[in-house]
Amino acid sequence: MTLRRTLIKVVLVGAALSVSACATSRDSSLTNADTLVKGSTQGDFQKALADADALWEGRIERAKLEQAISAWEAAVKISSDNISADERRLALAETYAKIARAQYFLADAHIRMGEGSEDAINEQMKMTFEKGVTAAEKSLAVYNPDIAKKMADGDIEAVNKLDKGAVPSLYWYATNMGKWALLEGFGTILEHKDNIKAVMDFVEKESPLYFHGAPPRYFGAYYAKLPGFAGGDLDKSKSYFEQAMAADADWLSTPVLMAELHAVKSEDKAAFKQLLEQVLAYDLDKKPEYKPENEFEQRKARRMLDKMDSYF
Repeated sequence: MTLRRTLIKVVLVGAALSVSACATSRDSSLTNADTLVKGSTQGDFQKALADADALWEGRIERAKLEQAISAWEAAVKISSDNISADERRLALAETYAKIARAQYFLADAHIRMGEGSEDAINEQMKMTFEKGVTAAEKSLAVYNPDIAKKMADGDIEAVNKLDKGAVPSLYWYATNMGKWALLEGFGTILEHKDNIKAVMDFVEKESPLYFHGAPPRYFGAYYAKLPGFAGGDLDKSKSYFEQAMAADADWLSTPVLMAELHAVKSEDKAAFKQLLEQVLAYDLDKKPEYKPENEFEQRKARRMLDKMDSYF
C-alpha cells in the first residue's frame, strides 16, 4: 500500500471521529408543497414548459443549458387554469426533476470541465449540486406532500410508501446530494449516507435500470467512496459497476466513474487506463441522443488519462 493511501486512511479515521462537528446541514424544501403548487404569474403554462424542453436539447452549450433551467424555473410559476390540480401537480413534479437533472449536468459537465482554480471550480460545483438537491426536493414535495413532510421530519423509511412515479425525484435528489456531500467533506458524507442509501434502495427496487443503469452505477460509486469501516466494499463496487455497464454499454458515465472511483481505490492503474481508453474509442454518433453527456465523459476521460500519475 502506498504512503499516500495510508495517510488518506488515517485522515478518514480522524474525520469519522469528529463527524458531528464537521457535517454540514442545509435547509430542506420538502415541506413547501402548498407554495410550490400555486401559480403566481400569467402565461401559457404548457407552452412555457415546451419551450424550456426545446432549450434543453441544446444543453451541450452551457448558455443553452442555463437558459433551459431559467425557463423551467419561470414556467413553474405560471398559473394553469386549463388543467386539473392533479395534472398541474404531476407536471410540476416532472419539471422540478428536470431542473434537478439539469443542475447536475451543469455542475458535473460544464463547471467541472471549465476554466479556473480547483478550489473555485469545486465551490461552483458544490453550490450547483445543492441547487439540484433543492429542485429534487421540490419535485418530491409536489408529487407527494405527506411523504415528503415525513422525510423532512427524519422518517426516511417513509420513502417506501411512495410509488414508481417518485423515482425521478428521488434519483436526482440522491445523486445531487451525494455529489454535494462529497464536496462538503467526509463528515457530511457520513451524515447523509444512510438517507441517500435508503432512497437509492427504493429506486433500485422500483426501477432497477432507471436512467441507463443508474441504481447499480450509484451503488458502484457508493461502495467505492466509503472506507471499509463505514461500509465500503470494493468487491460490491465492482459488481455494481459491471451491472450498470451491462444495462447500457453506450452510457459513458459508468466506465468513467468506475475508473475514477473503483480503479483508483483498488490501485489498479491498468484498469484505469483500459476503461478510459475504451471511453475515448467510443463513436459518439452511435447514440446521438446521448451525445451531450457522452462528449463530456470523453473530455473527462482525456483529462484523467493526461493526469493519470496524480491518481496513483
